Amino acid sequence: MRELLQSFAVIIMKEFFRLCAGLKIDWKRLIFAGAFMTTAGVILQMFLLNDPLDMWPLSLPIANVSDESLNSIRSFNQTFSEGRVKRLELISADVPIVPPDSSLKLNLSIPVMPYIGTVPTGRSRRRKKEGNVDNMSKVIPPPNPPRIHVPYRLQKFIWSLTPNEALVYAKKEIDHAPEVIDDPDLYAPLFRNMSVFKRSYELMELILKVYIYSDGSRPIFHVPHLNGIYASEGWFMRLMEGNRQFVTRDPEKAHLFYLPYSMRQLELKLYVPGSHQIKPLAIFLRDYVNMIAGKYPFWNRTHGTDHFLVACHDWVGNL
Repeated sequence: MRELLQSFAVIIMKEFFRLCAGLKIDWKRLIFAGAFMTTAGVILQMFLLNDPLDMWPLSLPIANVSDESLNSIRSFNQTFSEGRVKRLELISADVPIVPPDSSLKLNLSIPVMPYIGTVPTGRSRRRKKEGNVDNMSKVIPPPNPPRIHVPYRLQKFIWSLTPNEALVYAKKEIDHAPEVIDDPDLYAPLFRNMSVFKRSYELMELILKVYIYSDGSRPIFHVPHLNGIYASEGWFMRLMEGNRQFVTRDPEKAHLFYLPYSMRQLELKLYVPGSHQIKPLAIFLRDYVNMIAGKYPFWNRTHGTDHFLVACHDWVGNL
């Protein structure tokens, strides 16, 4: 049977080469011959190979395994399983189950990982012409700080709270903050109450949500200035707009509202050098705030107390 199939395959190959060698190719016969050869190859594999066809692609050579190797593998698997069970028990024990209307005061201490990233410093370049925008593609942003692991049940509980309920929960937690005597990441003389600061910072990373307005024309809005002595406002804008931990797209879930404008870009765009007149800049910001207040209900709801902007410039106090 094997010799018959091999001779049949040779005849098919000769017919294929004869068709291809001619000046005019019958494509119907060529396609038929290709399909027939594929079928013949499958049949040959089924009869000639040691493994069945459905298992052959996944089959690997089996080597002789000693009893000592098998025992070491079993020991490793048992150790890994026990360690995994212990971790799951620790996580389950640390996670509180608190209903939203409960008066239970939680005392959760989330470890704060030190921020190891540094902002690269670069030489400030002189503007070649007025209104030049920095090339953001040439500036390398600092790495993201390490994320703190939070149990899923606690996250789910926080997500179920409204912004006001979340702030009430944070206040209770801060009032009953665990005492911190010595923390290697904090310098105690700088803080009035290091325990309260640490707990409030942990809750800020867990709860805080910021909504960023998409309104505003470029480059004054949404275009950060990343070089020079005014670069801090630009880096804040860029990192905040690219953040997923604090930024929310639902304004109803936000605790704060960010007006993403750049004071440096505002100066480059609207200020007339040598005029000593910054009133046009103040009018521009006033009109922007009036537009936000008329378009959205969030400014008038709190008279702007939960809205903020970030600016690094000598004229900010006069606007």
